[in-house]
Amino acid sequence: MIRSKTLIAAAVGGLLCASPLAAPSASAQGMGGHMARVAMSGMHGGSPFLMLLRSADLTPAQKSQVHLILSSNRTQMMSLHRQLMALHEQISDKLLGAGSVSSADLKPLVQKASDLEAKLNQDMADTAVAIRNVLTPEQVKKLADVHKKLHDLHTQVQQLMGSEQNMPDTDD
Repeated sequence: MIRSKTLIAAAVGGLLCASPLAAPSASAQGMGGHMARVAMSGMHGGSPFLMLLRSADLTPAQKSQVHLILSSNRTQMMSLHRQLMALHEQISDKLLGAGSVSSADLKPLVQKASDLEAKLNQDMADTAVAIRNVLTPEQVKKLADVHKKLHDLHTQVQQLMGSEQNMPDTDD
């Protein structure tokens, strides 16, 4: 059950991931236990969009609505994710198997994977819009403000750390 919630959270996050977020607090006070676990348990560190919801001060009714939205297409998202992972395994099997392999051998699998990814992206967009429609205009503005601050912090970190162009070459 947590795995399926994780996939939904990761899916929404994948679509809306525009800035890194600091590690969430263990108490996850702004959203309540369930939503915080969903937001923090996504792949790649959690869903930034759902983590942003922590700062929206959701009402209990809104938390319930968001939970229903995330639960409503869980089965379909899980199925699409399993299909995509199976395609990735098939591609790996071809690449790592005995004998020669060409791009033409992989093309049908890559096309199927692209189609599934497009479907997942559309589902993520639909889920994100449905969640956004639960929020008040004030909450959306607050999330936009928090998102901008996080983006600005990310930019500052990049400036402090330097760009990849300035990284030493390790291939020598």
